[in-house]
Amino acid sequence: MEKHQVLTVLVADDEPELLGAVCQLIDWESLGFRLVGRAGNGLDALQLVEALQPDFLLTDIRMPFISGTALTRQAKAVQPLLQVAFLSGYDDFEYAKAGIEDEIVAYLLKPISMAELTEELRKIHDKIEKRLASLTRPQGGAEALRMVTATMLLDEYARPEPSAAAESLRSAGMEIRGDEHIVVAAFSLPDGAHPELLPMAERIFSRAFSCCGFSSGDRTVLLLASSNGFGRLYASLDELRQATRRAWGAEALAGLSKEYASLGEGHAAYLEAMEALKIARRGGGLYAAGGWDDMAMLCARALKIIEKEYMDEELSLQSVSERLHISANYLGANIKKFYGDTFMNLLIQKRMDVALKLLWGGSSRIAEVSRRCGYADQSYFGYCFKKYYGKSPARMRQEQKEANA
Repeated sequence: MEKHQVLTVLVADDEPELLGAVCQLIDWESLGFRLVGRAGNGLDALQLVEALQPDFLLTDIRMPFISGTALTRQAKAVQPLLQVAFLSGYDDFEYAKAGIEDEIVAYLLKPISMAELTEELRKIHDKIEKRLASLTRPQGGAEALRMVTATMLLDEYARPEPSAAAESLRSAGMEIRGDEHIVVAAFSLPDGAHPELLPMAERIFSRAFSCCGFSSGDRTVLLLASSNGFGRLYASLDELRQATRRAWGAEALAGLSKEYASLGEGHAAYLEAMEALKIARRGGGLYAAGGWDDMAMLCARALKIIEKEYMDEELSLQSVSERLHISANYLGANIKKFYGDTFMNLLIQKRMDVALKLLWGGSSRIAEVSRRCGYADQSYFGYCFKKYYGKSPARMRQEQKEANA
């Protein structure tokens, strides 16, 4: 992990003077940051997070359209490694801490001078570096477990009974019952082996699954076990790929086996993961063996959800990804790859197309048009409409009437 790495930052605040001062008067580069964007409300901030993938978000809590707390939840679904600091008033902090205290790197109290903010940002940069560095720190006492895992996966004659396999893993230190299903994941970096990839992968995947791995040549292999399914698999993959990009400038290549019902199928799962990794290397990304939905199909399903449910105010990349059992970041990246735009922009485009037809083709009040397009807040609708078309809904309707007169 590099020292004093440059972290990209996005600033969001609905006070124009403060936003301008923070962006222009702070010497971001001297603190190890690179300012990549600014936003005056939560909606614009979320769009920029999806488009720019910043490392750090400095945001107010009370903002128009999307609050800082809601922004944080949705943004971290898109960018799992995103670090967030709140810059707001005391009353706001008490509200925010109730739900997402563990996810925030710092709480900064307004009013604050630029000198004070500079010093706080220096501390924040150091804290973020330590958090990212912890991902590559080896976990103690894991060597015996790695030997057991390697033997179980590499030995083509090893088909132990699930109970015996579980006992071997438990004796070596892995928390496992024996009735879990398994998936084997294999990783590598485009430029070959890296000794810190294994501890990084173990730390990330152990938050969601029982896991242990080993390194073999330029490959890192993980045995993942779960009795609750693998719905969080893609989220963990996304976090790992973001972490390797942050640490070494390249996303890890990944191959996944299909889900197996027994620990005794470890060798078969290992071979399948190795073949999947070969395909991922040729394709430059991720390949999952049979049993996982094809990515193009999942993206098409996401677009169908937009077409049918655009009027749902709660529709978001996060809610759709949860329904499709895939991480928001991975789904969003592939939607952009296949369709050339972000999920949010495609949703807004659909809503604005419908809004224009309703304004031109009927006599519904603007509040009703807003509601039918998925905006409970008419001012939120008006902001989005004017940003998209360059004029307000009322002005657009009036011009259409004059043109038809």
